[in-house]
Amino acid sequence: MTEHERLTNIDSLPPISVNGASSATAKETTAPVLIRRGKRKVAIHKYMAIALIFSLNFMLIFSSWYWPKFYFIYLPLISLPLVLNCVMIFDVIVWSLKNFVFNPKKVRPEKPENMVLLMPCYNETFEECSRSLDSLVNQVNIGHHKKAIMVICDGKVRGPGMEKTTADYLNEDIFTNQVERRLIRAAYFAWDGQSMDIIVTRGIYKGVPYFCIVKQQNQGKRDSLIVSRSFVHNFNLRHNNPKVIFKPEFFEAMTNFLVEDAGIDHVELLIGMDADTVFADDCISHLVEESHHPGTVGVCGYVAVDFSNSKWNMWSVYQSAEYTIAQGLRRLHQSLCTKKVSCLPGCCQLLRVCEETCGDFILVQQFGYHPKPTDGIIKRIRATASEDRNHVCLMLMNSPKVRTRQALRAYAYTDVPHSLSVFLSQRRRWTLGATGNDLMLLLESSIKFNLWERIVALSNVLTWLLNFFVIASVASMVYAFMYQPFWIIMMFASIMIVPLLFYLSMAVWMCRNWLERRQYLLGLGIFTICGPFINICVTLYACVYMDNFGWGKTRKVIAEADEAEEPDWQAHEDALNNSEKVVGTLVSDEENQLHPDVIRTPFVSSADTPSNEGTFNFSLDDSLNNGGVNVIQFPAPIHPLLHYPMHNPHRDTDGH
Repeated sequence: MTEHERLTNIDSLPPISVNGASSATAKETTAPVLIRRGKRKVAIHKYMAIALIFSLNFMLIFSSWYWPKFYFIYLPLISLPLVLNCVMIFDVIVWSLKNFVFNPKKVRPEKPENMVLLMPCYNETFEECSRSLDSLVNQVNIGHHKKAIMVICDGKVRGPGMEKTTADYLNEDIFTNQVERRLIRAAYFAWDGQSMDIIVTRGIYKGVPYFCIVKQQNQGKRDSLIVSRSFVHNFNLRHNNPKVIFKPEFFEAMTNFLVEDAGIDHVELLIGMDADTVFADDCISHLVEESHHPGTVGVCGYVAVDFSNSKWNMWSVYQSAEYTIAQGLRRLHQSLCTKKVSCLPGCCQLLRVCEETCGDFILVQQFGYHPKPTDGIIKRIRATASEDRNHVCLMLMNSPKVRTRQALRAYAYTDVPHSLSVFLSQRRRWTLGATGNDLMLLLESSIKFNLWERIVALSNVLTWLLNFFVIASVASMVYAFMYQPFWIIMMFASIMIVPLLFYLSMAVWMCRNWLERRQYLLGLGIFTICGPFINICVTLYACVYMDNFGWGKTRKVIAEADEAEEPDWQAHEDALNNSEKVVGTLVSDEENQLHPDVIRTPFVSSADTPSNEGTFNFSLDDSLNNGGVNVIQFPAPIHPLLHYPMHNPHRDTDGH
């Protein structure tokens, strides 16, 4: 392709756009005064929440013990989750029988859907990435679908015990069959308003075309999801010249990959997985089959614990039972009855590419909202924890008629924490994220939102707030039963045993072999006996570290001094308060961004005010004339990017 043809293609690409408030937001994000004010605000909110939780629990526990004859006042708070579980069990049985007798209607397309297989990664090892990618290319029953792999590596870091960064493993050891590698500067606007430099690689991986994006700065998984979902949606709309968050060079590179390498002109399905997850060979085919139910825009698979390293590790056994119970009751009820699965785990997820799932309003304006330093703690929790649930909840609130489902036969095996500290760190994010999103469904959803899901959200919020009171009440009830007639004891026991009997039945219809049944039954015993106390520990840990918005110990990385570091936004704020250099997501990292003389981005332009349409435009001539894109011809050297000049011209060759 000649230079003139390339420039002509670029001119025909969608114009780049960014929210008109992004420039002001970026300035607010880096203002030390606002950061200190936001830090105080978050601390106040945290201690107010802790005071509220412990005050409510203390008053209710004291009242229930001091005035036991008024038990009927406290009974709804205690029995609401039990009643809802019993109703869900009844519904699941009825709907399962109905679907068995009357085959549900499905709408199959005239031709096989085209799909993009997405794998975000961060600090995964060579073995983890290889196993995940191999499980994608080894899928069966989807050979008639056109497909392409897209990998997005969030920064260049390495975890404990890793010799290389995940990005180096991908570009040097895994993706060896490369057609092209290039550095694209200021390729797109990240979710915090910064312009992001990336390295893109394309080629063939075991017969499937791939496109690998390595971000030069860590921005989190949410940013990677926004990039991939926004692209496939606007790729489908490219003939309408939509406004996008991508630089034309980047959009052109991804478009040419899909059209020329993968032979895809329109993307119908986006299949998501994590880099520490392995799909069963028929996983994607079951996801696709489930997506053919009318009105379905999202499907999740069955997430199982990977026992490949140890069959009887107690942490794995317990968490496996938790996963089975959650997916076999609550999520199954959502899939069968309300058609509103509120969490589609990113480790095994199918999204139909449409306005409801990947449109600019849901993806950029709502899901892509980057918290300001002065935002409250709940808004910051929603923006940084449980991004998969947050996206689905926003989608269900904005489009009440869309449906999301679960494919129980679409197995995906994932790694789980093997120590208490990592377990608590993971569950802190999960419990805070789930509670924050349930609170959003309860208070902010319209009247058209499903009433049952709103009631369940209320129950979840109350259970989390009153966890200590519920456990104390159960203990009081057991003590009270010692002095009650036998028939009263049996009446309460017959109700309380219903969920337990249903959990026991899962060993028959959820587990596929005797090994899984033994593992599940052992985990169910641990869950029944120790589960309440583990929940108390998780609640206490979540309260103490409520203002920590990082991944904690779930995603450790190695610093230059070979010390484990935890990505933690609190560290950024502390560094700013002490006038130290800040590197990471909260402020612009000069070493990873362009000097203003190279490309004038919206955040360094002379005019801070946006245009009338709220759109900023790159100067394509400037970017091309100043080396906006550097292409590496292969075979590549061992370190193909060492000859590039540093992005910050004031930084010397030693990196100081």
